[in-house]
Amino acid sequence: MKNFDKIICVGKNYIEHAKELGDKIPDAPVIFLKPPSVLRQAVNWNEKLSLSLPNIKSDLHYECEVVLQLQKGGYMMTPEEAESAIGSVSLGLDMTLRTLQAQLKKDGHPWTISKVFINSATVGPWINIHTFPDYMTTEFSLLINNQIKQKAIPNIMTLKPIELVVYISKFFPLCVGDLIFTGTPAGAGAIHPGDTAQLAWGKYQYFVNWMS
Repeated sequence: MKNFDKIICVGKNYIEHAKELGDKIPDAPVIFLKPPSVLRQAVNWNEKLSLSLPNIKSDLHYECEVVLQLQKGGYMMTPEEAESAIGSVSLGLDMTLRTLQAQLKKDGHPWTISKVFINSATVGPWINIHTFPDYMTTEFSLLINNQIKQKAIPNIMTLKPIELVVYISKFFPLCVGDLIFTGTPAGAGAIHPGDTAQLAWGKYQYFVNWMS
């Protein structure tokens, strides 16, 4: 699973999430990277991943997102090339040390360390898009301790998957196997020890538990 080059994460690709952070709505989504070493994946649907919390003093926030897996790479890709590059999709969590991120932003520093830490990215099993052709119009949701915290239909993203691949490939080459976390809708919030998350998308679901 981790034999790939990078995880590309897209920030502020849902307008309401940018608003809830109190941030200015950007002209284009924010792009940042995570290394494969921070990723955990559920092998089977209905699986529960048990994850340790980072040993850092900061509020830990969840962000549930549609994740793309690329079956082709490229640079300066056309829309046609981008469309053929998207091979599979899943649901994932982009975890954020929110207090630390806010302080780094305030100080004008890069906020990489608030996004890159142990278990800071999770993803479910992969679904070939040919077996899930309506993935952009199928609602996904995140429940924490059986309470709905986030839900959205993917087609309300500012930049859709093909547009994202084209946009990202303008800046650096994309590689086979790269993952793209496409952004989170409104409702991001804090995780505490003992919490359990349910990530659901149509008939697909898996669980994540954070150990104290």
